[in-house]
Amino acid sequence: MLNDFELFMPTDFNEACALKANGAKPVAGGTDVYVNMHGGKKEADQVVDIKNLAELKGTSYTAGQGLVLGALTSHRQIEEWDVIKKNYYAMFQGCSQVGSVQIRYRATLGGNIMNGAPSADSIGPMLVHDAVCVVKGPNGERKIPLDKFYTGFKKFDIQPDELLARIEIPDTPANAGSAYYKYMRRGAMDLALMGVSAYVELDENDVMSHVRIALTTAGPTPMRSYSAEAVLEGQKYSDEIIIAAAEAVASEGKPRSSWRSSAEFRVRLLHDVTIMVLHEAVKRAKAEDKAQPIKQVLYKGQQGLEERPKVQG
Repeated sequence: MLNDFELFMPTDFNEACALKANGAKPVAGGTDVYVNMHGGKKEADQVVDIKNLAELKGTSYTAGQGLVLGALTSHRQIEEWDVIKKNYYAMFQGCSQVGSVQIRYRATLGGNIMNGAPSADSIGPMLVHDAVCVVKGPNGERKIPLDKFYTGFKKFDIQPDELLARIEIPDTPANAGSAYYKYMRRGAMDLALMGVSAYVELDENDVMSHVRIALTTAGPTPMRSYSAEAVLEGQKYSDEIIIAAAEAVASEGKPRSSWRSSAEFRVRLLHDVTIMVLHEAVKRAKAEDKAQPIKQVLYKGQQGLEERPKVQG
């Protein structure tokens, strides 16, 4: 059961910020907050419902500039938006695998970011697309790159009187491709046991640039793999260089053991899933129709598993 709590539903942004500063827990879709409260994990005496704040609403795409996504943008909106499939395919893959359809209608991008879970499916794709968080409070706005927004486990670069207002994501050129793979224990609604996102731009000679790789459930926060990006940057696409990047990812990721999986298995997944996702991102960069699914191909690394990971795409 939910504990007794006081609910506020302001329409004034500054009022909402003041309530948050005084200890009220912000709620948008509620798919994490109310579930945690119901389970007794994080009880809140005061809750501020922010769904009525105009400053957190709206979505837009401008060619040459990119996306502006209000923090209240739902995963379902992202999943059904043709622009996302065409220019930000990793975001489509991530958002379309969050919970059930019913959950995706309620769950918001802002809520996924502010929940801070390293297993969040939408965060890795936004990281590789170079997303920027715009936080707003009574003293104005601040812009923080998403890869700098997390300061620790469920800790953020945000003040008590600030709210995450929107996410800004730059446009992608015609020679870019991205992808996200989520490994789960079962073919049903489940958290990511391991996930890898990748973005790459490819020139006419198959030389890679602006490479970005993000890891899900590989540490206390969603994270970029900067060492693997450095391996690929400015290099010609080949199986050998992709395997080298996968080895860098496996060395940089720091997953933990839990009842769901050992750390050793997660590291092995990081290696193999990185190979798969990079190959797909490159294929998508070359594709004329970037909104179409690309057949998943399992690429064997240097050591290989006896049983290859079953990947949800």
